[in-house]
Amino acid sequence: MRRRARGPSLRPLRGRLGAGFTLIEILVAVAVLAVAMGAAITGMARYADNAAYLREKTFALWVAHNRLTEIDLEPHWPGTGESDGDAELAGVRWKWHVKVTETADPNVRRVDIGAHVEGRTSDAAALSSFVGNR
Repeated sequence: MRRRARGPSLRPLRGRLGAGFTLIEILVAVAVLAVAMGAAITGMARYADNAAYLREKTFALWVAHNRLTEIDLEPHWPGTGESDGDAELAGVRWKWHVKVTETADPNVRRVDIGAHVEGRTSDAAALSSFVGNR
């Protein structure tokens, strides 16, 4: 009787082949990854848009505050009426407009200031304050 040579059995080899992922499982994993990446990219795009929006609003508010400070530092009390002008801040040209109105108190006037990037029509920021007669 001849003995058979002992070597690796085919049974463990068949078990290893069945332990991998199927093509469907890989496609499902890639689809889930694609959806997750799409959501992440959309979120980052919204974040970038909001950051630019907030930056513009902040600078517009600074322009309005600067104009209010200039009005407050003028040697004479502001007259009623409207005025407009421009300023440069952060490398951007800004347009501002001021409306001064009387109040119930004859020694106080209301000052409304709006500011926006030159070339746009709607204000990025609006500021209201009261100025007293010195």
